[in-house]
Amino acid sequence: MITIGGFIHRKEVEDLFWRWFHGKVRESDPEYVTKLILLNNVYVSRYLNLWSRQLFSALAQSDAREVAIYTKAELKDALVSYPHYHNEHVDELIRAYVAHRERYYLETPIHGKLYFAGRGVEHRLVGTSRMKRARRLAEKSARRIIDMIFDAIKMRAQAYADIRAKQFGIPRSQLVSSAAEMTREFERAEQRIIEDLREGITFPKVSAPPINDVAGVKVFIERGDEDRLIEYIESRTQCEIIEKEEHNAKHYNATNLIIRARPNKDLICATPLETTLIERMRAKGIWLGDAQKDFESFVYSGEDDVFVEIIYSSFEDILESEIGKSMHEDRISDQRQRQEYNSHLARNIEYLVQYIFAFSSFPDKKLSEIPIKVWTRYLPDYFDEIMKNLYNAQDIDFQ
Repeated sequence: MITIGGFIHRKEVEDLFWRWFHGKVRESDPEYVTKLILLNNVYVSRYLNLWSRQLFSALAQSDAREVAIYTKAELKDALVSYPHYHNEHVDELIRAYVAHRERYYLETPIHGKLYFAGRGVEHRLVGTSRMKRARRLAEKSARRIIDMIFDAIKMRAQAYADIRAKQFGIPRSQLVSSAAEMTREFERAEQRIIEDLREGITFPKVSAPPINDVAGVKVFIERGDEDRLIEYIESRTQCEIIEKEEHNAKHYNATNLIIRARPNKDLICATPLETTLIERMRAKGIWLGDAQKDFESFVYSGEDDVFVEIIYSSFEDILESEIGKSMHEDRISDQRQRQEYNSHLARNIEYLVQYIFAFSSFPDKKLSEIPIKVWTRYLPDYFDEIMKNLYNAQDIDFQ
């Protein structure tokens, strides 16, 4: 269904999504789902921190200093405060930002770190790392699944058109269909998919592209210096570059790499789990055993490799992507508005995926059934109530 490349136990995550999509819940799910999502997140954060620190220290040829950040304001302020150089475009972007900071989505949450290198006048921001937040990961996962199911519906609708063409004794390429006929075939195919989901029948799967950017690093590197980064990855790490994509636009240029990394599991397990995390879960009645032993078992029984996204670009292009015409938040808004398939099935998929990720942070001790069935029609109000109940947020009763 969907593969989250930054996680280990990827097949288990995929199977969980498939099972909950069919409304099948197990008695052990409250603890199972919580561990599956949260321990993956712990693992991602740990290998991302280790890898990023090594990368930026190697590129800077000195120990890189890291600073945790929690909002995009901290990132954007740092970019403006530590410019690598000045030119007309850089100065124009900075002036506009300083004059109207309210326009730049400053409250957007982020789980990330800034990396600084050099001293004195050479002190500068050399890169960032970030772990995709649960809200964004859920949104991206849902969009991939929705696209996959949309493709499956279109395939089935085409099969109905084939049947109709056969009745006329002609190939489908010669079939002339009215808009009403195509709509009826699409709706019929969609309803068949919905019924298959409800009955637990596996419909024809269309592979969704994996999500390989759960863990991400941005490297500020000027044109002509990229070879240093590639040489470091290929010769000084146990990583391999499996995908390279260049983005060349009017206002923004960057290169995206997807690398396959093999984290040092012994090193990752050497640090005990955070006490606050363990206490929080135990207060909800789960993780009552040896949490550290559970984490170590989880790590050593999972996949050895993970996938990490590296984006490298010049300082000017990075600045453009954060406070310019290619601002990241604007691009996210455009993606949300461009989604082609928006039926109640698509909305339910988005609700359910969000619920899975939220449930792992706010688990119930018992779960007799999944409150969101993808084949049932809901208004957004119902989903709001589901999330309120999950967070134990109660409305005032005025009756």
